[in-house]
Amino acid sequence: MGKVCGLAAVSLLAVSCSAGRPAAVTAAEVERVQCDGSMTADGELRLLRSIKVLDVEPLFSFSHSSYMHGEERLVGAKLLIRPPAGTTAETLTRILQCRNARLLLGQGDVSAAGHDPYSLPNAWVNVEVTSENGNFAVALTAESFRDNLTVLDRAKTYAEDHMLASEGESP
Repeated sequence: MGKVCGLAAVSLLAVSCSAGRPAAVTAAEVERVQCDGSMTADGELRLLRSIKVLDVEPLFSFSHSSYMHGEERLVGAKLLIRPPAGTTAETLTRILQCRNARLLLGQGDVSAAGHDPYSLPNAWVNVEVTSENGNFAVALTAESFRDNLTVLDRAKTYAEDHMLASEGESP
């Protein structure tokens, strides 16, 4: 739980920069600063389909309400994935954030996105990929509680569809 909360704190810091701004404004800024067009939409889709999920769990933040009391709040979801071949955490972060930006700006095929957790139709999803014990931890956070519930639900469905087969299971 400690790692999850720590990851949530980092992600919350990144999301706070976009808090209160319309999702399209955040998307336009990300698209302008981070997206260089080096990966095609087909390449992104192949990469997303190749991702193998090891685990999914909710991300919580803890806020103190008074001495010795506090509450946990859902702030998104965390996917633990196998690193796609030849992809760094920074590169995957950029690819997923650029894809999210393009979809929000109407520059991508929304139907190809399906119900993956990396983007929402009308809300910004902050994506941060970090290394974790030789795998990648993908923190997905949105601004509202409702959007974070949707992200978590989508992450669970995505994980079921992309779960790495364990030994003894057929692929």
